Amino acid sequence: MIVLFGVSIFSCKKNEPTAKENLIGKWMVTAWTMSPARNGVTDYFSLMDACGKDDLTIFNADGTVTNDQGVLKCSASNPQTSSGGTWALSADGKTLTMTSPGQAPTVITIVTLSSTSFVMKMTMVDSVGTLTYTITLVKK
Repeated sequence: MIVLFGVSIFSCKKNEPTAKENLIGKWMVTAWTMSPARNGVTDYFSLMDACGKDDLTIFNADGTVTNDQGVLKCSASNPQTSSGGTWALSADGKTLTMTSPGQAPTVITIVTLSSTSFVMKMTMVDSVGTLTYTITLVKK
């Protein structure tokens, strides 16, 4: 009986989802900051229109990304959904590479990723300098 009890304890252990399993699904941005500040602003999310704040980024299991305009569309003539390119997760689950049609791949550092929340960092260089964006998303 002791052996059966021991076997049952180990067989009931839950398997934690992989980073890929956590990533697949619909995500909405809830916070977006930038550093250093531009024109005194670090809270990029506060500058976004309401119609952009409800947009969804959908990471599909086949490695494609779909963008959904959400309930509030910024332009009625825009399609509700559109292709956002492709995504690939590193083997260690610490970086995400996104490729949009006609653009160079963007490499994103995964700060945290669970089945309900996702925090990422990415660095962009433009004519003014280097910006680091920290973006927080929640699964919908």
